[in-house]
Amino acid sequence: MKIILDLVDDQYPFVEVRKTRHAARGVVLDSNGRVALTHLFVEVDKFGGRNYYELPGGGLKDNEHPLAAAKREMEEELGLRVKFLKELGCVHDFYNLIFQENYSHYFLFTIEGKGQKALEPRESLLIDRVDWLDLEEAIDFFESYEMPGVGLLVKRRELPILKLAKQFIEKTN
Repeated sequence: MKIILDLVDDQYPFVEVRKTRHAARGVVLDSNGRVALTHLFVEVDKFGGRNYYELPGGGLKDNEHPLAAAKREMEEELGLRVKFLKELGCVHDFYNLIFQENYSHYFLFTIEGKGQKALEPRESLLIDRVDWLDLEEAIDFFESYEMPGVGLLVKRRELPILKLAKQFIEKTN
């Protein structure tokens, strides 16, 4: 998948990269044009207090294709089976605080039907809830979001993806 954004972490000092993580994420549209956002909340961790939104998704398992991983993650986190619409691109970024380089592969989906929600143990500690916002409302939310630290890094990753999804939808309507 083509890298469409290459972002730096200016929130935490760079020391070195010790690990690389490949993730798959989805912009999932419901029949009303709303998108799913997962709200993450952990009182305190390495990044400080977490209280932000991100698009649903997670890490690839051994030899898993990004599209298969994204579909699996949508079912695990949202309890939904999804239909593939478009590959949006890959975002390359860093989390300097945990010495990690990231490749997040993004896809656009619609809802195909109910699935089996099954958060992994780590996800159940991180994901507080799933909220559905109109696509334009989600874009406005991320544009006005000003939390520093990891929340800002997530904003820089998610906002351009939501805008790409909006452009695609506008072209096809």
